[in-house]
Amino acid sequence: MERLQVLALDHYFDQDLRALEAHPRLNVRRFPYQRLRGPALRMLGGAVATSLDAYNRPDLEYARRQYARWLFGEVRRLYLEQAFDVIVLPSDTFFYVRSLPSVAHTLGIPVVVVQKETTVSVGTMQVHSAHMRAAAPFISDLMTVCSERHREFWLRAGADASRVEVTGQPRFDVYAAQTSTSPNPRPQVLLLSYMLDAYAPSPGDRRPSTWKQLRDETEAVLMTAARSGACQVIVKCHPQQNQEAESARLAREAGVLWRHGFSVADFGSDTRELIIASDAVVGFQTTALYEAVAARKSVIYAAWGDEYERFRGRLIPFEEAPNECLHQASSAESLAALLRDRSVNPGPACAAWYEGALGRVDGHATARVAARLEAIAAAWPAGAARHALDLRRRRFAGALLARSMAAEAVWAIAAPVAELTGQQRRVARRRDQARQGRSMATSTLRRRKHTS
Repeated sequence: MERLQVLALDHYFDQDLRALEAHPRLNVRRFPYQRLRGPALRMLGGAVATSLDAYNRPDLEYARRQYARWLFGEVRRLYLEQAFDVIVLPSDTFFYVRSLPSVAHTLGIPVVVVQKETTVSVGTMQVHSAHMRAAAPFISDLMTVCSERHREFWLRAGADASRVEVTGQPRFDVYAAQTSTSPNPRPQVLLLSYMLDAYAPSPGDRRPSTWKQLRDETEAVLMTAARSGACQVIVKCHPQQNQEAESARLAREAGVLWRHGFSVADFGSDTRELIIASDAVVGFQTTALYEAVAARKSVIYAAWGDEYERFRGRLIPFEEAPNECLHQASSAESLAALLRDRSVNPGPACAAWYEGALGRVDGHATARVAARLEAIAAAWPAGAARHALDLRRRRFAGALLARSMAAEAVWAIAAPVAELTGQQRRVARRRDQARQGRSMATSTLRRRKHTS
């Protein structure tokens, strides 16, 4: 059976994409969001990256049309590189994809949002949904979401109910497949770090250091616990945090404890794998707390202080969780006591609570999303414009193969010099791009040869 060809925008979407890539009926090709974002910024100006409203400014009408014309050519090029049946986005609110559905439709290709966001706080549901309705309403052909609550958010934001379907979240399938693991010889505690102004609902109210005191007190308790030998602590930075700066800061705070009981996970580490490998998870306002309960770990919600009390009515209400699912640390002393106890290990009865936010965690979300992708692609037959591109693809592939092989050779030669100049990552990225081009070109040439 021919696999569905999926072109996916890779924007902090790795876990869901990996789940889709593992599905036997899908062939997923990723392309980096920077490929669209950079040109969009050059044509539209930097202001569009600051707010949803900036993109809609009347004075940018000409620039929006200019970018849409460029995007039309880029989508055609992406198709020539490797044909696809459907485009998948993690969201269509980004300024650089607002014109993508209309461009894709000229080729008879649908655009589907496999929504990467999951948990919806009280403030987000009440305030942000209205803002989305006004500034960035849903424009793609279908959106899959994790839960009924998330569907409610998008309906409040003005989406057509027939185009928003609850499937569960592909990346959460791993928890349904999880097998029990033996406790670590020295208990391992995972701390889910966060930005200092994250989750504070109102931009007008929050300060850049809203959660600094809470974060510092939380980290101090964990360092003390690690120093005593009671546990080892691994910190998982949020993708928006500066990993290098955070590691340097924590290394100074930890002193001799650094990497000997207290460390930071690698930037590319999968949060799900860290949760499964841990004995206890400590966090604040993050979906990963729900995930940790689904993984049946001992979970501590570290939330206290004046700023927490100020905003708590608009945050994710973890304090309302059943006692058997997680415990709230209401002070630094409370956190220290809960770390010593760690008696809460969620059971099956907690499913109703966490599935209210995550949706069904039954191991079949990926299959449900794949079925939706196949159905919508089948409803969009290729038109004349797409057939015309298909006729050009073999010639394009030959040229791409030559360029890619030449580029790959150049970047291979540059590798030793890169080690001396500190440009290893840049050179490795360019070399990987060249390899991907060669692979796509070879695949096209082989397929056309066998099917002609």
